[in-house]
Amino acid sequence: MASSGGPAVARSAGRELVLVVPRRVALPEGSWHGIRRGGVPRLLDAIAVAGEFRPRSEVESRPEWQQIIPHLVVRSEDRVLAMRRLQAGSERRLRGQVTLGVGGHINADDGALDQAFILGARREWVEEVVCGRDLVGRAVGLIKDDAGEVGQVHLGVLIEVDADGAAVAVRERDKLEGRMTALGDLGVFYLEMETWSQFVYDSILAGSLNDVGAEAVEVPLLAGAPDCA
Repeated sequence: MASSGGPAVARSAGRELVLVVPRRVALPEGSWHGIRRGGVPRLLDAIAVAGEFRPRSEVESRPEWQQIIPHLVVRSEDRVLAMRRLQAGSERRLRGQVTLGVGGHINADDGALDQAFILGARREWVEEVVCGRDLVGRAVGLIKDDAGEVGQVHLGVLIEVDADGAAVAVRERDKLEGRMTALGDLGVFYLEMETWSQFVYDSILAGSLNDVGAEAVEVPLLAGAPDCA
């Protein structure tokens, strides 16, 4: 077991190392289906104490290890950043599906265990999104779905990002296509959405994420360089 006081970066012969937490620690009260408000501070504490970096290839089919995934949902008034995953995406099981969140695995070089989640979320933001100015995300809840093989090994952290009128666009256009879309226009894509995105869509419509109080954790997001591709 790694600790926050020692080096968090592990090496493994060129294989991708991703942040995982033992399922019994990440989900002490058992699993659920959907979004739970709050719980982020406790999960971050669990990462600092019990988190490890393990080869992604070894944990992709092992639900006893929960891969921690930031899921950044970008909103601006009544619009949401909606994207479709293209064939070049690394996760073959999600290709062709519609997502309302950007994000991905936290890697060993994102930093020490007590910082890796925040720094990894910021890295994913810069890698996947073009935005001309700094923003602040709010980690407001956890996402879980054990119904499918992808969901069984992943635990999502929902980070709401208020774009506040800033122009936001997809950077990784070889992997994703999409734009800011009116919430009222997204219903026709519901059956094509990933399960996590269905949870997000339903929660936005219900207004169920609007009151998390002190449980929310701020995630500063830096403006990235313009996309020159």
